Amino acid sequence: QNSSENIEENYPSMNVYAVNARGEEIRSGTSVGGVTALTWGVFPNREIVQPTIFDPDVFLVWAEEAFELWSAQWLKLYKEGSESHSLIESIRDSYFLVAVIDNDYVLSSQSEDSPLWTSMLECCGSK
Repeated sequence: QNSSENIEENYPSMNVYAVNARGEEIRSGTSVGGVTALTWGVFPNREIVQPTIFDPDVFLVWAEEAFELWSAQWLKLYKEGSESHSLIESIRDSYFLVAVIDNDYVLSSQSEDSPLWTSMLECCGSK
């Protein structure tokens, strides 16, 4: 069972989106493909400082740009064949850019063992 299936099965309030430099995608969780409202900078007795949304299609465009920067900018900083150049190529070619959204903010904010952090620890093998 892969990590996204585990998250979908054990944490039904979460969405997982991932894409690699080859454009291979993983989409898992509630309302896959839908736009999700996010909030950032929430403080007591104040308005939300920076509301935003997460759109999976925009995430894919952003990811393509991010991976292109690895090739167009970062790789050019190092001599081809150098250890640093090889490391950046390896990461670009084998890693996924991941977005995880926990849609149960109340539960996640009230517990040290929130679904978001618990799932990340399980996914990474740290718990």
